[in-house]
Amino acid sequence: MPGDEIRLLALDGGGVRGLSSLMILQQLMATVDSESPPKPCDYFDMIGGTSTGGLLAIMLGRLHMTVDECIDKYTSLSDEVFEKKSHRVTIRGKIQGRFDAAKLEQKIKQMLADRGFDQDTLLKDSPDSCCKIHLLDSTKIWQACRATSAATSFFDPITIGPFNEEFVDGALGANNPVYALWNQAQDVWGDRLWGGLKCLVSIGTGMPTLNPVRDDVLGIWTTLKELATETEKTGEQFRRDKSSLDDEGRYYRFNVDHGLEHIGLEESKKKKEMAAATSRYIGLQAVFKQMKACANNLAGREC
Repeated sequence: MPGDEIRLLALDGGGVRGLSSLMILQQLMATVDSESPPKPCDYFDMIGGTSTGGLLAIMLGRLHMTVDECIDKYTSLSDEVFEKKSHRVTIRGKIQGRFDAAKLEQKIKQMLADRGFDQDTLLKDSPDSCCKIHLLDSTKIWQACRATSAATSFFDPITIGPFNEEFVDGALGANNPVYALWNQAQDVWGDRLWGGLKCLVSIGTGMPTLNPVRDDVLGIWTTLKELATETEKTGEQFRRDKSSLDDEGRYYRFNVDHGLEHIGLEESKKKKEMAAATSRYIGLQAVFKQMKACANNLAGREC
């Protein structure tokens, strides 16, 4: 069990490819303790994510799921929610989410009930919670899940909070949430963050090279391609900006570099392809060494 040192986890956006992130995290937790893999909320002091990553962050950090539980719930949710609606442009020309936001909300509330939570439970956890969640005090868990999932052209926006703030798409410009997580951590730990940071783990959803699809009259593929490339640019920029963290073995980035190229953000039926690509990546010697070093860091073991 970690001590007083600070451990952070950032989870990228990427639609159903969030399954790849969870598989990487699953292996990391198993490397920490092969006999009894710990819950991420017991090892990370703050978990942040964007879009799919935000949803996973809430499931892991606020609902205290094991990675196995999260994989089970997330794949079930993906299968039911990622079904295209028939219309994507309203009569007034407004882009409509291609997936059913009401169904997503329903699934999230059912997930809360299954875990013994009231559907209106707030996102904000108790002050002594080991894993911190940092958002509006009045935000409900299901609202936060909807807000982080409101990616342009995928799910409709949602208005929440006392000032009726509209959440449209955190992924645009922040599909890799590492800077947002760092800034939130600074708000919580202040000057102690830099010296007290034990480990920052950033996990991606693969590096796809997306091509246009035949039914794409809104140029959505261009947006998705930009999100995919922005994610890695952000990761490299953070590595340069915080180079000492990388040099000192306090920053780790995991992201499948090959095999997820042609899996769209909505293609939940391609679980086997995602699993195979992620397994190949985890099996690489360089990744194995990096993951072992990261796990030793998290567990406070000598390398």
